[in-house]
Amino acid sequence: MSPKRRTAKTAAARPTEVVPAYRWIRFLKQQDARGVALPATLLFSLLVRWCVALHGYSGFQDPPMHGDYEAQRHWMEITAHLPASEWYFYDLQYWGLDYPPLTAFQSWLCGRVASWIDPTWVALDSSRGIETHESKLFMRASVVALEFIVYVPAVVLLLGARQMGGTSSWTTRQVALLTVLLQPCLLLVDHGHFQYNSVMLGFLVWALYFAAQQRYVLMAISFSCALLFKQMALYYAPAVFAFLLAKCFQRQHGLALFVKLGLAVAGTFGVALLPWIRSPDQLYQIMVRVFPVARGLYEDKVANIWCALNVAVKLRDMFGVRTLLRMATAATSLAFLPSCIHLFISTRRLGAGTADSGSLRLLCYALLNTSLAFFLFSFQVHEKSILLPLAPALLLAIDEHWAVSWFVQTALFSMYPLLFRDGLQLPYCVLAVGWSLLRSCPACPSDKRTPRLVVLLQWLSTLAMVAIHAMHALVPPPPSLPDIYVV
Repeated sequence: MSPKRRTAKTAAARPTEVVPAYRWIRFLKQQDARGVALPATLLFSLLVRWCVALHGYSGFQDPPMHGDYEAQRHWMEITAHLPASEWYFYDLQYWGLDYPPLTAFQSWLCGRVASWIDPTWVALDSSRGIETHESKLFMRASVVALEFIVYVPAVVLLLGARQMGGTSSWTTRQVALLTVLLQPCLLLVDHGHFQYNSVMLGFLVWALYFAAQQRYVLMAISFSCALLFKQMALYYAPAVFAFLLAKCFQRQHGLALFVKLGLAVAGTFGVALLPWIRSPDQLYQIMVRVFPVARGLYEDKVANIWCALNVAVKLRDMFGVRTLLRMATAATSLAFLPSCIHLFISTRRLGAGTADSGSLRLLCYALLNTSLAFFLFSFQVHEKSILLPLAPALLLAIDEHWAVSWFVQTALFSMYPLLFRDGLQLPYCVLAVGWSLLRSCPACPSDKRTPRLVVLLQWLSTLAMVAIHAMHALVPPPPSLPDIYVV
């Protein structure tokens, strides 16, 4: 390879040097202050999370059902006071528990801590709708604490792994870490709207870290924990299965690895389901609650294929739930199969003893493709589900700097109806502009390595988003088309 080509290839691998994130990290490097970078990133990300938490949340002062905030608090209430046999049966009309067992155990732990601090926060039945300043502070703190226990360490370790970053410089890795921790969509959903998605995503990142270390049994256990925390982790399951199956075929003693993986998954699920495992009725109830097929094809105005088709073709009026479920399953499978087959073949070809960085990046691409397939085509999709494709996409920020920035901007825009309904207009706007300034290029000099047509498309899409926001704020929709701006 000629020196010119080698130089061009190295330059193309670096992120855009004009954006503030890169300039900040490079400044620390020039000042011989590398040790400050990680603490500064963690403290700044913590500050941003608390600033978002100062604003509204789902169901704020909206009785009688309130919203997701009350649902999470109510689960702490019932798990802290009732035996496990009643968790999935108790008063299902008022935010009945509908997440897998690890979420129930997390609710139990938080509920016990809350009961120790102030029993009125989670008093059975009488605490419904409680919104005192102290209880809200506890709830917000629980999200931050769990994120920094599960998600943040996994991200730091994974982005620091040689297999993930390849030949990337220290500066590039630090910019990638800053990018992942300041991703606005997760911040607004978990610390604004109020959920614990970072725990599930943390288990996924731990699985990827163990894959980088070639510890595939621990990878299987970590991913099983993600599934047992939130059922939406199924979006990643085809890619994880294809990767681990390829590793079994790749090795000389692949059958032994296959058995170990099977026992690890079965054991993890068995331990998590232990309180209910002796009762088929209990297990069936958990299955019904975790997979609520009766809710329909999608919820609200979500940016997937079925919601888009509904504008012209009313599928929910034409077909029953079972038919729609089959259609969604077939479409989703056709969408994710090519990526999983490619992942399986490519991973199997690698040597069994190699810790190839390309294999891990290929797994991230497959996770992105499969989760996007589920988001676009699967059954019962919510707008918050865009967080699942975003997680592996952000881990590819080193290789796909510009594309990841654009994807995050578009995903954030797709959630604005939900976030505005929660009173999160100010943090939404600040984080949208902040992300554009921090990582992206519409507000910065153009990246010379990006084709002009692509840069033009990003400019046009950004201007379209701003125009829709302006019209939504200033021009009332016609009575006949009340959802025109949302759709």
